Amino acid sequence: MEEPSRRTLWARMSRNMSWTFAGQLFISLAAVATLFITARALGPASLGILALVESFVRIVDLILRIEPWQAVMRYAIQAQERRDEAAFARLIKLSLLIDAAGGLLSGSVCILVGHVAATWVGLPEGAGAQYIAVFACGLFVSFRPTATAVLRIYDRFDVLARIDMASAVLRFVLSLLAWQAGLGLWAFLLIMLIQSLLDGTVCLIFALREMRRRGHHDLLGAHGLAAIRENPGILRFMWNSNFNVILRQSANRVDVLALGALTNPTAVGLYQLGKRVMNRATKLAGPVRQVIYPELSRLWEQGKRAAFNRLILTVSLAILVLQLIVAIPVMLNIEPIIRAVFGPQYAGAGPVMNILLASSIVFASGVALNPALLSMGKDRLLVTVTLGSTLIFAASFLPLVHFFGVEGAALSNLLFNLVWTAGCTYGLRRARA
Repeated sequence: MEEPSRRTLWARMSRNMSWTFAGQLFISLAAVATLFITARALGPASLGILALVESFVRIVDLILRIEPWQAVMRYAIQAQERRDEAAFARLIKLSLLIDAAGGLLSGSVCILVGHVAATWVGLPEGAGAQYIAVFACGLFVSFRPTATAVLRIYDRFDVLARIDMASAVLRFVLSLLAWQAGLGLWAFLLIMLIQSLLDGTVCLIFALREMRRRGHHDLLGAHGLAAIRENPGILRFMWNSNFNVILRQSANRVDVLALGALTNPTAVGLYQLGKRVMNRATKLAGPVRQVIYPELSRLWEQGKRAAFNRLILTVSLAILVLQLIVAIPVMLNIEPIIRAVFGPQYAGAGPVMNILLASSIVFASGVALNPALLSMGKDRLLVTVTLGSTLIFAASFLPLVHFFGVEGAALSNLLFNLVWTAGCTYGLRRARA
């Protein structure tokens, strides 16, 4: 029975991976094209302001909002395994309630504290608070986490891919029109808001339609809070999985804000250029994490330890080899690429981008570690590793920026990913032993 089961696993993963990877590849190309337009239209200083606004809103949302999708997926898959559809519906209802409360809280706080925080992070006085308030409006209707959990549980990665591709195309088209019309910073800020609103709502519409198709016609009537009593440990798991994301994403967001406070928007713009390219490279590995998390959870629940270990090793080695093949030629020719694509005003950003690309290679090669530890219920171990990595990042950031400038911020990012990947690998080996 093991061989057919293995073939079914890889067939399902291949189908889901093909949709998700094709979607991410398309989205990454569209995002780089959009970045090209935005960088050309705004210049380094305004690009830096846009980056500071987005980073501030995202970091407040990250800290104040508990995203339930990882915990909901783990416990909902358990409910599926025992064929308890009512318990499944209660978990999804709980997730929706948490999304609504988190969006209301984070959006309100962004607007309320934006007047004070704008100048702290290097935004223009007066206008900076307005930028923050406008972009924060997208947080009030952000139901993407729950929708993502539902569609992934039902293996509807194709729906997620289509929605994300459409969103990327829309932002590219709107950015192109704004550039050709000679519009400035406000136009690109509103484009970001439109994309945020669509991301928060469209996925939910498709997720609810999928649930109705599967027989869940009274989701709103389900008693969501009862899911807390029925699933002991879900709140702890939810908190730990979110605390891990908070720590990890804080390092990915706070560096932009800290650099803005220490330097100027132009330096932030150069750094943001490298970060955007790094993030696109990292997100190409995102489909792997999305696809293998439910599969690893199922394998662990079914006690198939050999298949569990084999899946982690195969995925990690494949991503590392693929990234090296693609990244090395780019890194060797980075300065001519930057001048040709983004313009001469971004000349000199090559060292920053190369360091950040190296950081993305380290992170992507360990992309299977996070879902592996969560599937095993080792959320506390994951939080411990991420906390240690974040402390090292925080301790190194100021000295490295002081001695190396913008390159120092990139080196701190690389150090974080090296420590995190090594710590998770060591923790996984001990947990399996």
